[in-house]
Amino acid sequence: MELTTIILGVIFFAIATMLIYGWGLAKQKNQSQDLMNLLFSKGNGKVKKYLKKNEYITVAEVEKMTAGLEAKQPFSGNKAVIKDNRDFALKLLEYMVKTGQIEKEGSRYKAVK
Repeated sequence: MELTTIILGVIFFAIATMLIYGWGLAKQKNQSQDLMNLLFSKGNGKVKKYLKKNEYITVAEVEKMTAGLEAKQPFSGNKAVIKDNRDFALKLLEYMVKTGQIEKEGSRYKAVK
């Protein structure tokens, strides 16, 4: 083998390793936010499904629905679990009101039509 072929092989291997390592660092940095987004997405889906069958939903019902909800990314041992159901339910409903998916009527919430 020529010396230039060996040097180019080492350089390409180093570049590939650097790219994979950088990608892993970026994924790890954003992991907590990604897990929270996944939790909100799952909770959002449950609330929407409930509101298709029922006209109104309360915070207590959202608490019951989201109890035990977890989010986990593929190829990762980390997961997000809801510890305070009431706080999560309030934040989820607030997010859904902000994004125009539901509207508040007194202490109840209903789907926007």
